[in-house]
Amino acid sequence: MKLLPDDYYDRQRRISASRARARARGEKSSRPSQKADVIVNAPSQIGLHNRSAQSELIRFLRALRKQCTRNSSVKINFYPIEKVFSTGMLLMLAEIDRITRVLGEKCTITCNYPKDDTAEKVFQQVGLLRILKKPHRQKITEKDTNVVNWNYASDVSVNQKSADVLMKAIRNQVPKGYQKLVTGVGEAMDNAVHHAYIRPRGDRLSGSPDADERRWWVFAEVLDGWLHVVFCDLGLGIPVTLPERWAEQLTDILRLTTLSPGKRDSRMIRRSLELGRTRTEQDHRGKGLKRNILKAAEELGGRLHVYSNMGVVGVDCGGGAPRYTLGAYDESILGTIIQWSIPVTEKQDLENEHD
Repeated sequence: MKLLPDDYYDRQRRISASRARARARGEKSSRPSQKADVIVNAPSQIGLHNRSAQSELIRFLRALRKQCTRNSSVKINFYPIEKVFSTGMLLMLAEIDRITRVLGEKCTITCNYPKDDTAEKVFQQVGLLRILKKPHRQKITEKDTNVVNWNYASDVSVNQKSADVLMKAIRNQVPKGYQKLVTGVGEAMDNAVHHAYIRPRGDRLSGSPDADERRWWVFAEVLDGWLHVVFCDLGLGIPVTLPERWAEQLTDILRLTTLSPGKRDSRMIRRSLELGRTRTEQDHRGKGLKRNILKAAEELGGRLHVYSNMGVVGVDCGGGAPRYTLGAYDESILGTIIQWSIPVTEKQDLENEHD
């Protein structure tokens, strides 16, 4: 057994005394910090398609906001991710984009790559890795049909020209008649800026111009004969703004407040699709979800999903009268996501060319 030097303990006492004096003077120790990185783990699925996936995603985003406001360095563990869905992906991108805009250098956010190659390619395609300053390492080709056709835009303007890159990509892939959907997306932008952000969101980040700016995010793609467009804002949500905008027309508002939060929110979303007056009372601005958001799905025979806070409403317009499906969640997305899915067929192409 190796014996300790005779002066070992004397030397340790001198080192300890030296460190104590340094601490008293406010100096940093020469020893490297042993503090572990703050890690926030992502769920295996990024989506809003069922209650379990939605709850896991919302808890992840809430934890991310919390840790980023409390620490100067946070690492997102994307490795568990196995699959991403467009609605959940857009919500996650919007939240991370907002966090980085608000906190800037106050919190350095790093990440690793998802274990699923397709998920990593999606992160590249929509710009999430760029936001987090993570290098691209995947090659995206035309064979990546679930990735290559995604187009992305974000802005704070109500002018459709601010999303020209996105809209031109849509126009290049769908018939001229589908301008109805482009108009619907433009009105969603307008509604977000004029209605969704009438007050601060009230989360951990609120209170600064960057946190409370009236920003929207949009995905669009054409895949397997369907045009998919997903719109997101991180405002107050339809269930909060609807009673303020339409108080005189919601005679059953008190009855709705007696429901569970999720059921109440889904009923509020349903009512928003039945109303059509502008909040600003200006005919050229914001005619409501029925006239602009639902109309596009109705006239083009597609499907519409509106997620807002703790509720979701699905509308199937694929023949006959619209069929509604209402759902309720246990967690709030703290905002609104609108998803259009429109079939692109040769028959519809010909009909739209003669509009």
